[in-house]
Amino acid sequence: MKLNFENFILKFAAVAVLASVMLAGCDRDRLKMKNVEFKRCEALAEGRADSVIVNVSLEYPVAGIPDEAVNSIKGSICREAFRADGSIDIEASADSWADSCVREYRDANLELLSYLGEQGDDSACLSWEMSVSGFVCGEYKGMISYDVTSYSYTGGAHGSTSETGMVFDVSGNLLTETDLFGDGYRETLSGLLSSRLEESLPDPDAYNALFIKDIEPNGNFIVTQEGVTYIYGQYEIGPYYLGIIKVTLPWEDMEGILKR
Repeated sequence: MKLNFENFILKFAAVAVLASVMLAGCDRDRLKMKNVEFKRCEALAEGRADSVIVNVSLEYPVAGIPDEAVNSIKGSICREAFRADGSIDIEASADSWADSCVREYRDANLELLSYLGEQGDDSACLSWEMSVSGFVCGEYKGMISYDVTSYSYTGGAHGSTSETGMVFDVSGNLLTETDLFGDGYRETLSGLLSSRLEESLPDPDAYNALFIKDIEPNGNFIVTQEGVTYIYGQYEIGPYYLGIIKVTLPWEDMEGILKR
């Protein structure tokens, strides 16, 4: 097969441009971003004060890097933020997700309202709130991190928040732990995370309240200039009031297990 040298040079140059964008924090401006942001408030039924509030506030790349990488990153964002597998259209996915929230709200609560009858006029459980936000949150050695945070209140004592980190390489591929760490990393990484856990919490009482103190890597992480930060969700290792717990390992702590 004859090598098309010109195409090879163009592809190599495109990857180099993306790498330079991600490698230096001051070049972040070259990664052109766009925002989708809106708030919708939909009543349960005509004439009722009950409603669902849907919030979206999310940034995503549109230029400054190769189109393939842009589309790959947008596809991952659509899947994680809006459950829109196969889509790269952020705004359409956001609108579709908001529509699905309203449908879910009405399907659940119109039936509940019918069951409650007149008592439903005073029921706080008939109002919901759903939100999602996303933004670039860090970079290191050609990797770029993106954070998706979702909140859902569907009645009851309190809502629920989840946070997911995604790390992309220079081609827009989503990286996993095995892309970052070498063989047999889990035991060493578990020890490092456990040793940094107490200092990641506000006080000794919070540490004592944990369900699990010998923590393990859970695949939910971001990278920054400071290191690798693991994200543990509500109830994952501690009670609800501790919220989302983040443990950061400095790069120098992981020298023996890093691939990159």
